[in-house]
Amino acid sequence: MQDLDLVELISIAALLLLLFLRFLPKRKGRRPAPARPRKAPVTPPPAEIPVPQNAILVDGSNVMHWGPKPSVKILAQVLRSLERAGYTPIVFFDASVGYVLDDHYYDEAKLAPLLGIPQEHICVVNKGVIADVSILSMATDHGLRVVSNDKYRDWRVQFPHAGKKGVLLDGTWRDGTVVWRGKLNPQVVRA
Repeated sequence: MQDLDLVELISIAALLLLLFLRFLPKRKGRRPAPARPRKAPVTPPPAEIPVPQNAILVDGSNVMHWGPKPSVKILAQVLRSLERAGYTPIVFFDASVGYVLDDHYYDEAKLAPLLGIPQEHICVVNKGVIADVSILSMATDHGLRVVSNDKYRDWRVQFPHAGKKGVLLDGTWRDGTVVWRGKLNPQVVRA
């Protein structure tokens, strides 16, 4: 009787070993190379963006929400209004802009024809970078106005330029037209 118990134990152990070996990953030849990490698109830092004399910064991620839903068409109309007033808009976007408008990443080259402005006047910040910091840094460095409904209250200690009268210009989209809440005429706010 003990011989039978021993045979059963050996049989069960062999069965478990076969099952274990069956589900082990097969190793044939060389292992596949690990996937290469995707490089984040490199955007020029705000310091490298050309700044024309009549520049105005636009928080593109904010302005495209001026209508009932995010729209590149509304943003383009805001840019045309700024150009008619004598400004050259430089537009900043969060890295997620393409996913807000569509289901994939948008870079400066993809946005330029949609907005009707040169690619050099668009900055899509890298993933993990806060666009507000880039916008306010450039506005402070060059004494520029900023178009946005964001009041940047969280950033005013670091960027007091945002608190100066006339620096922030906001608006809305109403009945198919841009409505400005401040004076659109070009002002010199440079220090």
